[in-house]
Amino acid sequence: MKRYLFPGLVIVFAMILGACGTSTTESNETDSDSLTVYTTVFPLKSFAEQIGGDAVTVETIYPNGADIHTYEPTQKDMLEYAEGDLFIYTTDALDPVSEKIRGAVEEHTVFFSAADGISEEAFEHDHEHEHEGEEGHDGEHGHEHGTDPHIWLDPQLSVEMAEAVRNQLVEMDPDNESAYTENFEALEEELMAIHTELEALTEDPVRDTVYISHESIGYLADRYHFEQVGISGLNNQEPSQQELTQIIEDIQAQEIPYILYEQNITSKVTDTIREETDTEPLEFHNLSVLNDEDDPEATYQSIMQDNIEVLDRALNE
Repeated sequence: MKRYLFPGLVIVFAMILGACGTSTTESNETDSDSLTVYTTVFPLKSFAEQIGGDAVTVETIYPNGADIHTYEPTQKDMLEYAEGDLFIYTTDALDPVSEKIRGAVEEHTVFFSAADGISEEAFEHDHEHEHEGEEGHDGEHGHEHGTDPHIWLDPQLSVEMAEAVRNQLVEMDPDNESAYTENFEALEEELMAIHTELEALTEDPVRDTVYISHESIGYLADRYHFEQVGISGLNNQEPSQQELTQIIEDIQAQEIPYILYEQNITSKVTDTIREETDTEPLEFHNLSVLNDEDDPEATYQSIMQDNIEVLDRALNE
């Protein structure tokens, strides 16, 4: 299923393909029986693939290991998105890269916000961690506030996004409605099973605070009633020297055994804190993007199962 390119990109696109000797008509005929879908973050790709099955071809816009806070698509990338049937993102506020892409290709592909129907209250949670503190300290370790994009880490909110994806696929391809619905229901059951596991491990934890390389687990912390302390802020802002000292003191005072590292976040500050506190690193996957080391067949559910084990250790060992 495909449409034509807009005039401003036709010439450039033809030049790119000309060297390969491949026509757009031949390429489009190959994929004419399936919807071509692009997504931002990996969970949306995983949901679209699982719901769409053989009726869709899905790609994420992010290369392995990319930092979603700083990623910039190229002109060639834009041409590919323009050739797609559907572009799925979370919301404009959570996925700012989508606004740039939409400005270039919106007239030639369907743009769909999977989280647009989620209530605004769901996006609100506290980014600050209060310290017992020392005299002269403001009592908080806080970074510049913003909207946390990692909404998919809450499995209940992920169910809402997955259902929205199902509805959009049905709207665009009603002939496959029964398959899309059946696939969504299977996915929903697995997502709610993850929710049940997270509820169980956080029901009566040994400790109530998790230290992590950057503020990515706020939705999990809110849903399951524990506290996150991000070494860096939502946009990877590093702590001040005073905040760094306070974090080290807090970890030592609370006898925290672990610090969580994320698969696509490199943090020398976190390394410093770990060395100063003799804590053990645990890898937590924020699911925004895959790494080269990840199984290419991984799903949202398989990665979240690993995350459950990590959170269980951080909270209960």
